[in-house]
Amino acid sequence: MAPQPAGTGSTGDAAVNPTLLAGFTIAVISHRRRHRLADLIEQHGARIVSVQGVRAVPQPDADALRRATTTCLDRPLDDVVVSSSTGMRAWLHAAPDPSRLLAAFSSARLLAADARTADALRANDLHDVLSTATGTAEGLYRYLLTHQPDGRRIAAQLDTPDQAEHCQSLRLRGADVVELPTYVTEPPNDVVGVRRVVELMSRRQLDAVAWTDPVAAGHILRFATAHGRLPAVVAQLGAHIPTVCRGPLAAAVLRGHGVEPATSPMPFDEETAALLARSVLDRAVHATVGGLVLEVRGHAALIDGRLYPIQQGPVGVLRALAAEPGKLLSSADIRRLVPGLTDVDDHAIEMTVSRLRRAMPDLDLVQTVIKRGYRLAV
Repeated sequence: MAPQPAGTGSTGDAAVNPTLLAGFTIAVISHRRRHRLADLIEQHGARIVSVQGVRAVPQPDADALRRATTTCLDRPLDDVVVSSSTGMRAWLHAAPDPSRLLAAFSSARLLAADARTADALRANDLHDVLSTATGTAEGLYRYLLTHQPDGRRIAAQLDTPDQAEHCQSLRLRGADVVELPTYVTEPPNDVVGVRRVVELMSRRQLDAVAWTDPVAAGHILRFATAHGRLPAVVAQLGAHIPTVCRGPLAAAVLRGHGVEPATSPMPFDEETAALLARSVLDRAVHATVGGLVLEVRGHAALIDGRLYPIQQGPVGVLRALAAEPGKLLSSADIRRLVPGLTDVDDHAIEMTVSRLRRAMPDLDLVQTVIKRGYRLAV
């Protein structure tokens, strides 16, 4: 979509399938308490654990911003991306010579995230301001990434740490990008949420984790290290819990800890949501049992198109049984195959199987072979 005069255009929503991801639990770790990516996934039926891994505070480091401004003025600019009116004012305030900065703007293509940002530029006698129909900074970066950025010199005013992923993707496509962050990051206020997501990852109680930026990723992993959970978290991510990064910077943080994540082809919410959906659906266990089509999801079973919510322990047993329908699994086999049941006795496994049957009261899928074990009816 080509840039348009600021304030024009509209955008539509992609088709929503409210059952596509039903039965899966997905964590979204970002700089927000609730990221737009979480909303996109939830629209398709997933259960969301939304965690603020870091806070972006709109109080720029004046010295760092001044140094970055000096760098961006070394050579002429082709594009200037402005994410917000407040960020624009902070940038001008920190500039060693605001008039020189505005002169550099006048010879570049100006891209404003929204109408208010465009007005802030016009207030400084910069009238040729463009935007995309989405009215967001993400829309500006999408345009730049899809329109041959190779060789272009771009100054990017950043409001949030995930926008650094856009800049890195532009560099990987040949652009020379100078980042001008008008924020600083601080630890999140919700320590309980951070602790919860670390525990869920270490216990393999998530079906996927999405990481939107490197700063939030780094903070979560440091928290896990400080609380002795990093080895357990690393053991689960990638190998057992699909791990998706919105861009290459967050992916590099995870690789530094031995985790190999999948990376979205473009650092945007829609592409990341699509990759998450493919990742969790590919991990579902499929079987045909007694003429019924079975799909075992994170906390549910989809049987002939009908969804049966199932608790964590029982669904783990169903997943193990469905891996080889008809094969008899002893209590010892179940302890070996199902996380969370490793240290329980045979009676506890019997009770777990009983809860599994109660979760599917109209079906008779699980058979007990006395003193030998359990299997799916085939």
